Amino acid sequence: MIRTILLTLVTVALALAQPDPKPPAGVPANAKKINDDTWRIVDEKGKAWHYQSTPFGWMKAAALSTSEQQKRDGVGDPVEGMTVREEGEMLRFSRPGPFGAYNWTKKKTALDEVEKAVWSRAQKSAKTPAPSAPSSVKE
Repeated sequence: MIRTILLTLVTVALALAQPDPKPPAGVPANAKKINDDTWRIVDEKGKAWHYQSTPFGWMKAAALSTSEQQKRDGVGDPVEGMTVREEGEMLRFSRPGPFGAYNWTKKKTALDEVEKAVWSRAQKSAKTPAPSAPSSVKE
């Protein structure tokens, strides 16, 4: 019993003492492992890069921040990037997506919460006067 416990403790201690794994061929030596197929490195300019294993070799891609990635994928705050245009009793909505812009129309009485927020934002911005150029005063 004591031997089993001692052997287990020694095995755990050796497993914890393992140094960081060395990157495979095709990945820079100073890269840090993120998971089994992804390695991360920061170049001398401070830009982060990911090396991703593919069936065809290693792919190098810029590491995006969460907000950049959400903007690219069209996720995140649903109101951000949405626009609305009034067309009589209908409203035409548009929002960016990963495969281009999504467009749809709805009656003013059938809006959901997100669409109501976008519509109220558009109405507020329309009521706010644009800053006018300073006029020159003649004396």
